[in-house]
Amino acid sequence: MKQFFAFFTVSRNVYWLGFVIAVAASLIELIRGGAENYCVFRDATLQFWQGINPYTQEFVDVHHRYFIYSPIFCVLFAPFAFMPFYLGGLVWNLFGYTVFYFGIKNLPGVLSAKAPLIMLYLLLTVAQSLFCFQFNLLVAAIFVWALVLLERDQPFWAILLIMISATTKIYGAVELALLLFYPRFWRNVGYVLLTGIGLLLLPALHGGVEGLLSGYQNWLAQLVSHQSTGIYYSFLFLPGIRSFALPYMRLFQASVLLLMAIPFAFEMSNVKCQMSNLKYKISLLAALMGYIVLFSEAAEYTTYTITMTGYALWYFLEDKRPLVDRILFWALFVLWCVMPIDLFCPSKLCNYIHSTLWIGVLTYTVAWVRMIYITCKRSLRGS
Repeated sequence: MKQFFAFFTVSRNVYWLGFVIAVAASLIELIRGGAENYCVFRDATLQFWQGINPYTQEFVDVHHRYFIYSPIFCVLFAPFAFMPFYLGGLVWNLFGYTVFYFGIKNLPGVLSAKAPLIMLYLLLTVAQSLFCFQFNLLVAAIFVWALVLLERDQPFWAILLIMISATTKIYGAVELALLLFYPRFWRNVGYVLLTGIGLLLLPALHGGVEGLLSGYQNWLAQLVSHQSTGIYYSFLFLPGIRSFALPYMRLFQASVLLLMAIPFAFEMSNVKCQMSNLKYKISLLAALMGYIVLFSEAAEYTTYTITMTGYALWYFLEDKRPLVDRILFWALFVLWCVMPIDLFCPSKLCNYIHSTLWIGVLTYTVAWVRMIYITCKRSLRGS
């Protein structure tokens, strides 16, 4: 038994376990025709390169979902789209999984030694993203890698990753807040402008300036016009809150972000201390990863891959945690890693827990608020 558990304390073994899951999940979904997200990404990208607008109702009618990623995504996804269908889907998932794994493995400080435990904790939610061919796994990986590169004093590459995330799926833009806690801030702002402009011009590779402008116009029109009548797993959709939160969604999101920023902004008076405080920066990262999903207008089960990654980083910063944190740790694991998988929990029970009782969102909300509270409390003590 000891040898069995010892097997999972070796990073290499955990990687290959996840690799096998990634291959199996990819092939199962591709063969049975369930890789809807990959089909949307692939078809939209192919249409972009053929000069066809993918931001149309016709595309929605065929694929039963909107394509709301930017033209920049179509440029970056091209290598996967132009591969044969089955190979492209498999490589897309293996690429996302591998980038995510090595981001966790290269975490700085005490988290480096705990990488196998972090990966094991996240493996089921990672598997959910793999089954759905989601982009969320790469979004989470970019958050992690940006921190890793900033800690290695490689800000240009960190900012390039952040801007890739921000210009394809806006979530990643909030990570720019980390730049406040690293030296040479204005140089880094220059990198933001340089990489942002470079990425925005990428779609001009096909269609020139005229195609560039029309592509962005079509994308922005899609973002403004598309409507979703679904119920998503975020704080905005909680019963009793959604009636006044959803009509003023952007104002609500901005207000929460401002309220969240106040305690962290207070610490800017002690910025020199925090620049060298890795725990503080990882805790801030975890809080940001929680915010972008908890207050999203389209959070699904698989979107919680991002939040759970941030939470795991925060939790494993310490060797010991109070009982309340241990309870939240395992409750979140059951709610967001185990229950959404039909093999472990009947879908009716999962939907009742999440969509009727809203236990999943409420539990994560408590954990998110506690992360911010503990982080600021620790910072005030200077520890």
